[in-house]
Amino acid sequence: MAKLYFRYGAMNSGKTANLLMVADNYTNQGKNVVILKPDKDTRWNMAAEVKSRAIVSSKPATLVSDSQDLIQLISDLLQEKEIAAILVEEAQFLTAEQVRQLAVIVDTKNIPVLCYGLRCSYLDGKLFDGSAALLYWADTIEEIKNVCQYCTSKATKNLLCIDGIPQYSGSFVVMGDVDGSSEIVFTPVCRKHYINPPSELRSQGLGSRG
Repeated sequence: MAKLYFRYGAMNSGKTANLLMVADNYTNQGKNVVILKPDKDTRWNMAAEVKSRAIVSSKPATLVSDSQDLIQLISDLLQEKEIAAILVEEAQFLTAEQVRQLAVIVDTKNIPVLCYGLRCSYLDGKLFDGSAALLYWADTIEEIKNVCQYCTSKATKNLLCIDGIPQYSGSFVVMGDVDGSSEIVFTPVCRKHYINPPSELRSQGLGSRG
């Protein structure tokens, strides 16, 4: 029987690379995959594609808005071709209802759905709606591990810095990256360094959260 998977990890843990490798495995066997991506993901000026820093090639994706009915979308695509698997990039940006729709697709169409995304937002104590729904509905929950930027502990949080200053409140959707090339930078960190960021960051305007 097909399952709904939630594969989560902190920033820069290789989630997208994992998705692209899974997609390649299917296509190399002559099987069709559908890649969905919420239209909130505007990094690198990407349109309808998925790409990773770790893999040269990208894959086309179907953009999904908050109002998109995923059951209808997949039903329409099934009129054109068989679907061996559905892969979802940045799944934390899905609505709770869309995650429930994915669970229905798994059960009624017997198509495995693999969702990749963040579990935690940068907001203090807040989960993304899509992530919270996946933790509820997913048959299998798997962590893609990464190491804290500032120590050897496992990274479980995403620390957002704007102009070098850690942020703990604001909008759920903030587009940034981990390469330090912009003023908006996310850093994968452990709980300790999320609550108490390094002194060079705290000295720039924000005290410890402890």
